[in-house]
Amino acid sequence: MFKEPFTLKLSGHLFDNDNILPSYVNLIRELWSNGYRMAVVTGGGSLARRYIELGRRMNTNEAMLDLLGILVSRLNAQLLAAALSDIAYVTIPTNLDEVFRAWSTGRLVITGGFQPGQSTATVALLVSEFLGIKRLIDCANVDAVYTSDPRIDPSAKRLGKVSITELMGMLKSKTIAGTYDLLDPWALGIAQRSGVTIFVVGCSKPEALRRLVIDGISEGTIITP
Repeated sequence: MFKEPFTLKLSGHLFDNDNILPSYVNLIRELWSNGYRMAVVTGGGSLARRYIELGRRMNTNEAMLDLLGILVSRLNAQLLAAALSDIAYVTIPTNLDEVFRAWSTGRLVITGGFQPGQSTATVALLVSEFLGIKRLIDCANVDAVYTSDPRIDPSAKRLGKVSITELMGMLKSKTIAGTYDLLDPWALGIAQRSGVTIFVVGCSKPEALRRLVIDGISEGTIITP
């Protein structure tokens, strides 16, 4: 059971699915009503990638492309805040100072990206570090961390538990807008220096999040600092 506050990172892919997103809205409201406290960070998903690709075709620089992705992630955050307006701080923070002020109100804080060069995974770890939160749940577009991409490598091994140091050794990061890894080195570095444990679960199954928060049962990967 997650008795202390946690950070919830929601994959932007959730916002591509009209059926599953309402389930997450209901689950977050249920958890909050039962006393579980969290800060939520949303990704950009396919809409962000579409804008980035369109911009790249028109020779837009990488910083501007990153900014397009950030704006989409904030739009996703605003959508979620609107759906949860009974419990959420409806103005979306754009930096850590604004996150702290929103958090101080006691309402549910939801944010997207902050600045070019940062993935929303990095933002989620910065929020965790700033608020003194020691656990982050990453509801990702994959059900766990693997030794390599299982969609490409049939011999990829699923990891139930792995340290940040081990994971950094396996990670091949890209820093081109729209191509960030599940957890990039910047995000992992913040988790390591602040002692944040990361729980990776698949975003396609809201029940996996429920079981992790309420029962402490991990069906994905636990990444230890």
